[in-house]
Amino acid sequence: MAKISTYETDGNPSLADKVIGTEVSSDNATKNYLLSDIKSLMFETFGVTQVLNGVSTVNQVPSGLDSALQVSFGAAQYTSSDPVMIDAAGTVTFNQPGLYLLNAYGNVERKGSSGGSAIILFRSLINDVQAGSTIGFDVDKTDTFTPYEITIPLNITTAGTTLKFQIMRDSSGVDAGGLYIHENLGGWSDVPSAEIGLWKIGS
Repeated sequence: MAKISTYETDGNPSLADKVIGTEVSSDNATKNYLLSDIKSLMFETFGVTQVLNGVSTVNQVPSGLDSALQVSFGAAQYTSSDPVMIDAAGTVTFNQPGLYLLNAYGNVERKGSSGGSAIILFRSLINDVQAGSTIGFDVDKTDTFTPYEITIPLNITTAGTTLKFQIMRDSSGVDAGGLYIHENLGGWSDVPSAEIGLWKIGS
């Protein structure tokens, strides 16, 4: 019998496929395990728990060109005894290391006078250092909103790590635009200016 390491590698596994393992409770018997069963065990063992949900119901508008504004997500929530906490300014502090799933949303819009294009920039910061690329929006019309949403995993290795977001009106455009709520008339809740959700994977 050839060594397992010499077998062909399949880069497209399905949940119906099997892997070989050792069942400790059966005197180390060798058995097949479905990937679907392994997946279920992983979710049961590690779990996914929502640890933060913040929503802003106020407009967030930079004070002028090239002036950064930190994005807020409503009132302060939680304390240092919780996995994460957020202050009223929108700074998230991770009190426990681990793997997190982040979902963040901003409603980019322009109000007031028309004319020219507003360049609205967006960025995230980890420990006050920019993480990833700057995102830009060219907004040349009023009362047209553009949702921006990100969903990414975050591997936090150090307690006390901070996360924040900023927006800015760049001077390559006109002095207009920001994150705005959108008031609805059909009975549903209004569209928030910004929202954040965090889920912790595992204990």
